[in-house]
Amino acid sequence: MQRCTSDSWVLPAASDLPTLGAMSTRVRAERHARDGVRMLPLVGAPILPMPEHVRRAVAEAMDQPDPRDTRGLPELRAAIAAELEREHGLRVDPERRLLITHGAMQGLSLVLRTVLTPGDEVIVPTPTYFFDGAVREAGASPVYVPSRECDGWALDLAGLEAAVTSRSRAVLLCNPNNPTGYLPDAATVAAVVDIAARHGLLVISDDSWQHFTFDGRRYHPVEAFADRWPHLVTVTSLSKYYALASWRLGYVLAPPPIVDALNRRFQWEAVCCGVVPQRAAIAALTGPRDWLDQALSTYQEKRDLVCDGIAASGLTQPVRPTGGAFLLVDCSRLGDTPAAIDRALLRNGIATVRGADMHAPDTHVRLTFGSDKPILDDLIRGLTRAGRES
Repeated sequence: MQRCTSDSWVLPAASDLPTLGAMSTRVRAERHARDGVRMLPLVGAPILPMPEHVRRAVAEAMDQPDPRDTRGLPELRAAIAAELEREHGLRVDPERRLLITHGAMQGLSLVLRTVLTPGDEVIVPTPTYFFDGAVREAGASPVYVPSRECDGWALDLAGLEAAVTSRSRAVLLCNPNNPTGYLPDAATVAAVVDIAARHGLLVISDDSWQHFTFDGRRYHPVEAFADRWPHLVTVTSLSKYYALASWRLGYVLAPPPIVDALNRRFQWEAVCCGVVPQRAAIAALTGPRDWLDQALSTYQEKRDLVCDGIAASGLTQPVRPTGGAFLLVDCSRLGDTPAAIDRALLRNGIATVRGADMHAPDTHVRLTFGSDKPILDDLIRGLTRAGRES
């Protein structure tokens, strides 16, 4: 009789999935910390103590029954719909068009596995966030369309359209872009929607950093162009601006047939999101915002501090991001290979995501600038030391 080993139960497709780039960075940083290197606590989203009104909502939720609504608590969906109308003038039916998820990553995975079939292609502008695994888990193939640093990492609209084939099913955006910080203007978002309309494609957009915009620029959701082409899906996170990273909540905004299908899949995958984090999100969305806006107001200054410091350190001046909490830095001066660059940075307590993990040039790394100013000062000093050692 054949005996099964633990390895024999692991399907090849799962074995082939790479480790998420951010998790690889964490492992390398922990290894250097064990060797005695002080690793800088670099973050993107703000880490804030919860204010009293959020804490009170959480405490009350712990003593209440869990209604187990797969779509998410009606009060949370209503609060999100109100926010979308207040900020962007979008009229969204919270009952038919919103689904609460365990963060944007799970929401994106649900969407891709629901709308894609094996053999489909998804057009993905790069550099970009860690979308590969979710696309491949859905049985589809990503088709990458690179942006150029000399163009400010702007979307290559002609390249996107040229990438369309008979197998194309969707365009997958990140708005603002993580890791470049590129924030497309309204004309660019409209142009992507028009490309999708011409070729019958779905537009899926991860808009998790939508509140982080600089220099007077505005975020423009794809949903604002639904009159041109209604086949649009937005995935987003409540971890960033709302400082709810510990709670792992996000949502999907999509046409009703897609939300209905997502709802059925989610029932079998996770049943529902927990009531306690959802009550925290309701309080954050409907309560005072001073604790959030105060943190957000510091990000443009932090961006300028880091960009100016990088140039002063001797590294190449990066493209100054107009959104998000990150930027791509050319570190070719620090080494001839990505591994050499990584070692030079880690020796100085700087953990970064390698460019290749985000389909960026392998001479580049992603830096985040959401930490407090003293940490960012240490970051600039570390980059300067790394340059001198090279």
